[in-house]
Amino acid sequence: MSSRTATLLLGALLVGGCAGPQWAYDRPGVTAARHDHDLETCRREAFRPDQFALFASQRYDEDVLRRCMERKGYTALPAR
Repeated sequence: MSSRTATLLLGALLVGGCAGPQWAYDRPGVTAARHDHDLETCRREAFRPDQFALFASQRYDEDVLRRCMERKGYTALPAR
């Protein structure tokens, strides 16, 4: 593999790794502080320390996170 190919591949991985969350969570009447608390609680539940990732944000199981937030009364909406 040439160094240019390796550089392009690494660049593609880095750009792909910068993708934000796939879901946004809405719950009418909830305060920003409560939303942040609930999201952090669910992130701890969804964290997978054994999962290899270039960025810590990729070490979350999005399905577990979404289900946890839905159990707390939030509606999962596709992130923009």
